[in-house]
Amino acid sequence: MLRFPLHALRACTCAVLLAGCQSAVEPTPQRLQPQPPPPVQSLSFEIAGPFQIDASGSFSWEAFAFGGSGAYQYRWEVTRLAGQQIPSTTTERDLSLFVAHSDGDIVLTLTVTSGSEIRVRRFEVRNCIGGCDSGP
Repeated sequence: MLRFPLHALRACTCAVLLAGCQSAVEPTPQRLQPQPPPPVQSLSFEIAGPFQIDASGSFSWEAFAFGGSGAYQYRWEVTRLAGQQIPSTTTERDLSLFVAHSDGDIVLTLTVTSGSEIRVRRFEVRNCIGGCDSGP
């Protein structure tokens, strides 16, 4: 039987423990797989602005579009239900109007286009400058 001095045995034990803690093999770098692009969200929009007007003055409405291809085009049509029935049109994201009692109720029709998608929404504005009944 072979005999080793005690200090030699301790050195061997430490070496074995250290070898067990370290890997001789380099970790393989993980390759990221290309992810498919997220699905394109369908074009949609919201309109912010008053739906009832109680005093004459200037008022604004603004469109908030999202989804689609991102390049948005706007077309507002304004129809005043009393007085002149001729609609006016603008192509800005926001719309500003002076509203008087004689205008009656107003219908805003907004068309938003993005790429090949088109969405249209009507926004009715109640003119209560001369007063409105509370309805049923």
